[in-house]
Amino acid sequence: MAQHHPQTASVLFKREYQHELEDWLRRRFRSFCTWCMVVVVLGVLREVFFADQWRGLLFTAPAAALSLGVISSFALSRRTEDASREQIVAVASTLILVLGAVAILTELARFLVLELSPHMLYKLFLWHFLACLFLPWSSRESLRPFVPLILAWAVGEMLLPGTEDWLDRMITVAAGLLVFIPGVAICTWRLYQHSREFRARMVGKHFMSMRQEISRARSIHETMFPARYDDGFVVVEYVFQPMREMGGDYFHLHVGPEGFVHCTLLDVTGHGLAAALTVNRLYGELERIRAELPRIEPAELIQLLNRYVHLTLARHNVFVTAACMSFDPFSGTLRWASAGHPPGFIRRAAGSIEELQSTAMILGAVGDDEFQSEQTVVQCEHDDVVIVYTDGVFEARNRAGDAYGLDTLRDTLRRRPAPGNWPQFIASMVEKHNAGRFDDDVLVAALRFVKSRVETGTATPRELAIARDSDSS
Repeated sequence: MAQHHPQTASVLFKREYQHELEDWLRRRFRSFCTWCMVVVVLGVLREVFFADQWRGLLFTAPAAALSLGVISSFALSRRTEDASREQIVAVASTLILVLGAVAILTELARFLVLELSPHMLYKLFLWHFLACLFLPWSSRESLRPFVPLILAWAVGEMLLPGTEDWLDRMITVAAGLLVFIPGVAICTWRLYQHSREFRARMVGKHFMSMRQEISRARSIHETMFPARYDDGFVVVEYVFQPMREMGGDYFHLHVGPEGFVHCTLLDVTGHGLAAALTVNRLYGELERIRAELPRIEPAELIQLLNRYVHLTLARHNVFVTAACMSFDPFSGTLRWASAGHPPGFIRRAAGSIEELQSTAMILGAVGDDEFQSEQTVVQCEHDDVVIVYTDGVFEARNRAGDAYGLDTLRDTLRRRPAPGNWPQFIASMVEKHNAGRFDDDVLVAALRFVKSRVETGTATPRELAIARDSDSS
């Protein structure tokens, strides 16, 4: 089976940079051809107006005509329109090699026939400097077409008759290599500057694109979170402050067919986008379970969630803590189960605090056969508030490094009079403690029992549900 290898940021950057260099080289190649024609024409005009011996035109004019024909054929060729960067470099190298060969042969003919001083090295310098000035290629690519040309010049310098001895000629040949330094320096500096500018431009471009993608993803992600629930008997509200744009905390709300209120709070290991993607998967599993088993007990839900996390997420070292509760608004009965989650609290109407401890280990740590989930049943009275939260609340640290702590959270819950919105109040106290510097996602949810729901029949919803189950069996 084929394996998928994700592309790293460096690979993507290199690919886009190569495309940028390819387009840049394609545009500059046409400009280079135009300026080559200008240089050839200026060379002819120089011979006409400034040369002492007009006989040089016998060789310069045909060579110029040949060079212009070669340049035109390369400039008008369609080989560079859809060519890769390597192909464009090969075409440019071929053009330079042809122009350089024509220049060397012209100077050699002028010297042998007319005994005019050759300017081969000067012309090699001119072509190389002009190429490096226009073509955005590397120093190695710029030297490649000039290697055979410089070798031809060196051989000619050593073999042509002259007054210098062999040592002087060797020194001249060695010094002649220095003519390529300006062009190499231009290539190196330009590519370095362009790479920096391109990197900065692409970082900014990708950053804005990434921000837009994350913004759209966050909009979709936030649709999974429930709205505030208030039916006059039970009020459920929450506050979620992710550490980044999205986080790994999640609050799920489901109102059953009998009017029971089911709440599940999840805290996924990790932060940011990766944790949010995990939340998406857990949301789908929660929706499936609630749709197939609308009257499932909290302990049973925890058991099923552990099976899902262990089979699908634990292999990636992703684990989840969870707190699940089902509230009966007719009798005020709260059923509670928690898997490795911080303790929940019941804030009684009189101001006393009761804890709801964890009833199972963290989700995904062990398989279904080893996982044990228990359930706690608590009776609530009017104006009692059940408060659940993630560890980002009590682990929030101030500038001195002191955590908010569970003791401070308990003291916060004893506040008299009670605030109208407990999640908002707790979140504001945490933010005041850490000066707005969140090191973890913060989620606080509260279920407040306002008053008992009035029965409309002789049988309670639970009794009706039991009767339906008995009939179906």
